Amino acid sequence: MARLLTECNKVKPLIFVVFAFVLMYLAADNLLRRQSPTYAIEHPNDVVQQILFENPITNTEKGVVISADRQGHYSGAGMVNNHVMEFMIDTGATRVAVPSELAKRAGLKFGPAVISNTAAGNVRAYQTKIPTLTIGSITLYNTQAVILDKLDQVLIGMSVLKKFRVTQFDGKMVIESP
Repeated sequence: MARLLTECNKVKPLIFVVFAFVLMYLAADNLLRRQSPTYAIEHPNDVVQQILFENPITNTEKGVVISADRQGHYSGAGMVNNHVMEFMIDTGATRVAVPSELAKRAGLKFGPAVISNTAAGNVRAYQTKIPTLTIGSITLYNTQAVILDKLDQVLIGMSVLKKFRVTQFDGKMVIESP
């Protein structure tokens, strides 16, 4: 009996450590999910998200100001046909590029196949038109775009940016109507 009690006392700390590890993992996972730009749109009343994470997009009278993330990218959340999407401003992209999964959810038509020259090389893409594209207070209609399979966020390219006055300084990108 004494030996059984000794063995139980050895297992208790191990159970505590495993339990603590699982709790820390779940808490960290929850906080990381709240950092996603789309989380703020999908959960506008989440107090923890509002306290811990600042929205990178600020609306102005003429457009938006986007704050750079830790890697120096200008990204955030917007809408494609009223479907939440994560985007990144890509001044090296000619057009808007939409991930195929988002295109399907948003009801975009897969038009003719084209070859698109990307940072990963030449890939097959499909021409499309986005009926409504919204970033902050900016809404564009009938925007020409391409649909790409291996993409995890919308890339906002020069076909959109050329319609605006774009300035960048000190970790902020200002996109305004001319």
